[in-house]
Amino acid sequence: MKILFKSLCLSLFILALVQKPVVARNSPPASVNVDSAKMTKLSPVVSVPGTVVSQNNSKIAAETSGRLTYLSAIGARVTQGDLIARIDDKQLKIQLREAQANVLNSQARLRFLADEVVRKKQLFKQKLSPETELDKAISERDIAQGDVAVAQARLDKTEQNLAYTQLKAPFSGIVTQRIANLGEYVENGSAIIRLVEIENSEASVFAPIVAYQFLKAAKQLLVESPLGLGYAMIKTIVPVADARSHLMEVRLDMSTFDWPIGLAFKAQVANGPSEMLLVVPRDALVLRRDGASVFRVNENTQGITAEKIAVVIGAGMGGLVSVTSENSNKTIKAGDLIVIRGAERLQEGQSVVIKNNNDELVSHNSSIQSQAPEKKGKQE
Repeated sequence: MKILFKSLCLSLFILALVQKPVVARNSPPASVNVDSAKMTKLSPVVSVPGTVVSQNNSKIAAETSGRLTYLSAIGARVTQGDLIARIDDKQLKIQLREAQANVLNSQARLRFLADEVVRKKQLFKQKLSPETELDKAISERDIAQGDVAVAQARLDKTEQNLAYTQLKAPFSGIVTQRIANLGEYVENGSAIIRLVEIENSEASVFAPIVAYQFLKAAKQLLVESPLGLGYAMIKTIVPVADARSHLMEVRLDMSTFDWPIGLAFKAQVANGPSEMLLVVPRDALVLRRDGASVFRVNENTQGITAEKIAVVIGAGMGGLVSVTSENSNKTIKAGDLIVIRGAERLQEGQSVVIKNNNDELVSHNSSIQSQAPEKKGKQE
C-alpha cells in the first residue's frame, strides 16, 4: 500500500512538470511598443556641467546717506523704473531750501556788482573816478559770477542727492535679498538690495578646450536637467582656458527654457568628428549583469516574436545611442523594429503584440489582468 501511494505521488509530480510549459505556451502574448533602428550622423560627446545664470545679477547700493524708510519685499517682481527702496529725505529737503536761498543771494549780489561796473565805467570816462576803482568793480563782479556758479552747483548736488533717496530698479527682475533692513542708517555706496534679472537668461557651461573646433561648427547643445531636456543655442564661446582645469566657458541662450536661475544641468559637448552610426532609442536597452541587449521583433510562421540580441553600447546623443551586435550571426540593420517598451520581462522567442503608443500598452495590460481567472474562495 505504501509503495502504491509513493508511485501515485511520483506520477502526479511528473505530470505537473510536463504540464508547466503548456501553461507558459498558452499565456497571452506580451504587449510592446517598437521603434526602428536607423543610421544617423553622431559625434562622440562628453557630458559637462552647466548652470543657468542671469545677464544682470546686481547688488543695488545707496548713492546718498540716510535712514531706510521703505524696502521691496523679498521675491517681489519689479519692472525697470519701479521704486525698490526709499531713504529718509527730510534733512536733504532742508539743505535744498538752503541751497536755493544761497543761489538767490549770489545772483542778487552779481546783479548789484554788474550795475556797479557800469557806473564805474561812466565815471572813469568822465575822469571822475580812477581806473583802479573800475578794475576793483570788475574783479568783484567776476568773483560774484563764480559765487553764483558755486551756489548753483551745490543746489544741483542737493537736488541729485534728493533724487537718490528714491532707489529705482535699473532693470526688470526679482528681489532676491535684503542686504540692509528697514530703519537702518546706510552710507553712500553701501549695498541695500539684490536684484536679479530673470528674463532672457543664459547658461554658463565649462567645456574642455580640446572641444573648441567642434563647438565652432555647432550651433546648439543638448542640455538636460531634472526639469527636462532640449537644445540651447550657443551664444558665445570664450576660447581661453584655465591653466589648471583646461576648461573654457561657453554661454548658451536659455530664453526659450522655463528654468530658474541657478539650476544645475548637464550639456552634451562633442569632442570628436562625427560619423554615420546605427542607433536605437535609449529606452530599447535592457541592462543586465551579463551585459546590454535589445529585443528585435520578427514576423514568421509562428507569428510575431521577440529576438534577444546582445549589443555593445557606443556614442549617444539625446534619446539615441549607437549599438553594435556582439554576435556576427545576430546583427541589427537599419529599419529593424526594436522593442522600446515592455522589454523588461521578455524572453527569447516570446510572442508579442505591437501597440501604437504607451497608452494602448497600459490599457492592454490592464485588460489582460482583468481577464485573469479569479481565485475561488474555500467553500465550506
